[in-house]
Amino acid sequence: MMARWACGHCGFIAWADDREAMREVTGSHLLAHTPEAVTQSDFRTNWDCPYCATAKTAYDVDGAVEEFKAHLHEHVADRIVADAHVADRFDWDGTVRIDAPVDSDDADALRTHFHGHAELVIAVTPDPERFVRLLDDRLDAWPRRTVVVSTEAYRFDEEAAVDVEDGSIEVVELDPRLGPDELGETVSRIIDANHDAGDVLSLEVSVFHEIVSAFDVRTACGFVQMLSARLDDSGGSLQIYADGDADPNVSTAMNFLDGEIDLTLTPEDGRFIRRA
Repeated sequence: MMARWACGHCGFIAWADDREAMREVTGSHLLAHTPEAVTQSDFRTNWDCPYCATAKTAYDVDGAVEEFKAHLHEHVADRIVADAHVADRFDWDGTVRIDAPVDSDDADALRTHFHGHAELVIAVTPDPERFVRLLDDRLDAWPRRTVVVSTEAYRFDEEAAVDVEDGSIEVVELDPRLGPDELGETVSRIIDANHDAGDVLSLEVSVFHEIVSAFDVRTACGFVQMLSARLDDSGGSLQIYADGDADPNVSTAMNFLDGEIDLTLTPEDGRFIRRA
């Protein structure tokens, strides 16, 4: 679980490992709301807090700014919530857009954050070996059931280094000639076969870029809409990893899907950010 802070001036929300890690986030963000509070004159830097009567003057520009950010943090420190999960924002029933390269460390941090709190994990991934190794390395224990869906083969049962209990994980290898409709049906059948009442379901799609590239924006959008509707029935969190910087068509598709998205996150240096 993580610490969460929501700005009182805009829609910005941040999740960080703990309260201490939130200091830089809160101070920098609040300073961005009031840049005029820091001024320079006659070789000195001045800051004047807009929330109280405190004002300071110093010769060290960087030191003055850091001191002001630390001061701003103290104004909101009591509004930082502990033991928070990103999915609490939508009660584990919604679609999350994740703006990050699918194989980045920042994306991996979000993967483990979601999957580590689920009983049933389904991952549609281009690299099943990488995904299995990530969860094996990062999670304290495997979810009750994990199903990895990919067009790439991975014989995890022959991998002695991966410590899983018998039957807790399955790799479903798909024919690469199948389209998004068939992929969606496969995921739906996996949910039917593995989802028990009360299970927290975490569904990851890390092949959105491939779907957009192989088909078109309309088809890719329809795929996400069908998955979102399927989870409306079963409940669960759908995470779409969509690096719009890598492909403008991905960005276009996500813009069309704006109404389907409950939360858009940018993972940065171990922190998860929802911008206003």
